[in-house]
Amino acid sequence: MAKKYPMRRRAVLASLALLAGLVPFLGTAQADPPTHAQGYIPVAVGTADEALLHYKVMLPDAAKFGPGPYPAVIDYSGYMPAINVYDGLDDRFVAEGYAVVGVNMRGSGCSSGTFDYFEPRQSVDGVEAIDWLADQDWSNGRFGMVGKSYPGITQLFVAGAKAVERVTPLVPVAEPGETRDQAWIDQTLADHLAAIVPGHVFADLYRDVPYPGGIQNVTFAGGWSAQRVNEGYVVGPQAYLEGVVDEQCLVNQAQHAANPPFNPFVQALQPQNNFDNEFFRERSPFWFAEEIETPTFLIEAWQDEQVGSRATHLLERLPASTPWKFLGTNGDHGEYYGPDVFPHITRFLEYYLKGRVPAGEQREVTQTRTTTTPELLPNGKPHPVRTTTTTETVTRPETFEEALARFEAEDDVIVNWEVDGNRRAAWTSTYDTWPPTGMTADRLFADADGTLSPAKPEAAGTSSYLYAPEVGSQERGGYDIAGEPAATWDDRPPAGTSASFTTAPLSEDKVVLGSASLDLFLSSTAPDTDLEVTLSEVRPDGKEVFVQQGWLRASHATLDPELSTPTRPFQTHVATDSTPLVPGVPSELRVEIFPFGHVFRAGSQVRVTVAAPHVHPDLWGFTALPTVAQNTIHTGGATPSSLVLPLLPAERAEAGYPACGDIRTLRNQPCRDAA
Repeated sequence: MAKKYPMRRRAVLASLALLAGLVPFLGTAQADPPTHAQGYIPVAVGTADEALLHYKVMLPDAAKFGPGPYPAVIDYSGYMPAINVYDGLDDRFVAEGYAVVGVNMRGSGCSSGTFDYFEPRQSVDGVEAIDWLADQDWSNGRFGMVGKSYPGITQLFVAGAKAVERVTPLVPVAEPGETRDQAWIDQTLADHLAAIVPGHVFADLYRDVPYPGGIQNVTFAGGWSAQRVNEGYVVGPQAYLEGVVDEQCLVNQAQHAANPPFNPFVQALQPQNNFDNEFFRERSPFWFAEEIETPTFLIEAWQDEQVGSRATHLLERLPASTPWKFLGTNGDHGEYYGPDVFPHITRFLEYYLKGRVPAGEQREVTQTRTTTTPELLPNGKPHPVRTTTTTETVTRPETFEEALARFEAEDDVIVNWEVDGNRRAAWTSTYDTWPPTGMTADRLFADADGTLSPAKPEAAGTSSYLYAPEVGSQERGGYDIAGEPAATWDDRPPAGTSASFTTAPLSEDKVVLGSASLDLFLSSTAPDTDLEVTLSEVRPDGKEVFVQQGWLRASHATLDPELSTPTRPFQTHVATDSTPLVPGVPSELRVEIFPFGHVFRAGSQVRVTVAAPHVHPDLWGFTALPTVAQNTIHTGGATPSSLVLPLLPAERAEAGYPACGDIRTLRNQPCRDAA
């Protein structure tokens, strides 16, 4: 039985290599508005890193928005935004009165140089591009960076480019007598980058996507990386300047032959990169978020099938002085442009990028003005002592500064609950910060009989399952490359290959928001094992609804005490902390269940299931440890395994149960008949 696992893994990887170029993992290009300008932006001039970044500009309708100059939004990525702006972003923002700029990263599309996935140099390139664009006659010098996925991630790197000491060379020369030092970067960002709106992003390159819980996410990493190699060579003949084939593009693409060794999947396969290290940290906004001072609006989907939801943790890392908003919603990798999300984006940009109060939001300010004048004597002269006080009420429109202060005083966290197939939320709540004030750690203890309850079992017990990688899964579809429909949840672990714990029907609603933690005492017959944890809701109608998942390789269990909380374990994932299991001896393992928001209604049951990670060709599929083992979860007594939920105790559902199985079903939260 064990011998077939490596063969199946090779088959999966071979399928990925063949299909990666055909699968629109992160969106598709759409027709752009007319191009106003197209060409190349010089960066790192006079250094070994000198490059030309391909760009194009589209302008709004002058008849509607005036002749300009205009504020602009930028799509900066390694896709092809200088040819086809990603995801329809151009149409949406041109219609809002913004110039739209697509800029290709170095080593991608028609840009020169080599492509090294999120190397620090790309951050400073973005700052230099903004400075160059600010001098163009169509620009008013104010820029926002917008977009989801890849162009969402780049925003964090550009806004965090203050950490210039991470860049080599440290002081690239732009023109004779001009340098790009730390002070120049700070000033350029302050002068020109007015706002960023990153959506559906990662924050921690190691933990969020390539190695959740220390287990390699081979399917997504391999397929996405393969696409990046292909894109480096397909766009040359499609790039035109005034109807003529862009010869500069063809020259630049010749340099892309150096890209493959820097492919993120190739680099991640290096033995030293099986653990968190400097390669990942310098490419992880989580570790330099304290440098981001640009007003930030982060948008995350809890069940995002591509980048997950851990970027939510960025909110705790931003400087206290940085204005920020956050919108979290259930759903997939496309919620950014949903009807209950995009209006929040345009509102944010009206304040920070256009610098004006959105239509309909300006209020009247009523002030009381008191005037004191001397009392007049009978002869008309002022009395030397006595005065008369006159009070009048004055009403005026509030200033922009007053409106902005009111906007910033609003709750910073917006949560869309139970978004359906039409991308409409059942209701929306706001909270003061992240995690919300008043959130409590709700601990439910596992028992050997498969139950979960608030009471810790007095007697010790065990629940065992066979760790059998690649023979069953809790995968849930989501744009499956093998043809399975999105967001199905039909696969189940075979009998005996999982352990589940379920509460009794709840007496009241449990509204949970944030990361959860499954705190296990686990022993194994093997020196190491992999865990996939699935949280679900079992409804009174006999349906089981997917909520969220988390992962952990047991040898990676060592926690960072400063970054861990009762509801969020944070493993160090460094090689020196790797600790094998002692066969048969319980070890304490905490598994983070990725951030989510969900309502477990009164009458429903909370269920948590532990099994081997799935490898079925879903967007996320894992290189799990191949050794079959008997894993045992210890409960009660001195080894009390438990589930810790981030509970909002005062909250209740504001709508009835969503449907299961039609357009009203929760987005990316499939349901199935409960076992």
